[in-house]
Amino acid sequence: MPAVLAVHAAVAAVSGRRLGLAGWWIPIQLAFPFAVALTLAWRIPGWVFLAAFAASVLVFWNSFRGGVPLYLSNTATKTALAGLLPDDGPFRFADLGCGLGGPVLALSRLKPEGRFSGLESAPLLFLASWLRWRLAGSANVEILPSDFWQRNLGDFDFVYCFLSPVPMPELYEKARREMKPGSLLISNSFEVPGHSADSIIEVSDARQTKLHLWHM
Repeated sequence: MPAVLAVHAAVAAVSGRRLGLAGWWIPIQLAFPFAVALTLAWRIPGWVFLAAFAASVLVFWNSFRGGVPLYLSNTATKTALAGLLPDDGPFRFADLGCGLGGPVLALSRLKPEGRFSGLESAPLLFLASWLRWRLAGSANVEILPSDFWQRNLGDFDFVYCFLSPVPMPELYEKARREMKPGSLLISNSFEVPGHSADSIIEVSDARQTKLHLWHM
């Protein structure tokens, strides 16, 4: 049986690569036949799979609705973002789709004179980021269960997003309509077709992150 499972796993991994799947699919394809076999052997109850599916929906809510997966900003990116924010004077910063709340919580400590809003519509991610905020006790942060499409971006001086290529054209037009002159739209990694960024910051990290900046 292990030999048969190994053959299935190898065929799945090779087929995936030939079909152009990303490299991170390989370990999943290699493990999947063995996971199925263990599931059958251990007689795992059906409700476990239903619970796992429900949790996936609550986390990847925006992937289903708007083509936006969960991306997390790393420490180097947060440091680069801090360098874009004023050292004195009040300002407002929003993270559209804040995930686990990392950027707003980190930046609120580095720039205590600012006000930071994390907007998240995926239920489980909102709950996680809200709990992190409450435990941190950051007075200059708010975590909101909000769909950023319904929020006026004119409320903010800096708008940061780490989304996907899918919503960027529409988000750019929304920013142009709503954001104040002198404000800044910042996109982690994803460009806007036909609208080159005014400037690009290259972050010194393993994934060679690029922050695309548009001045309104």
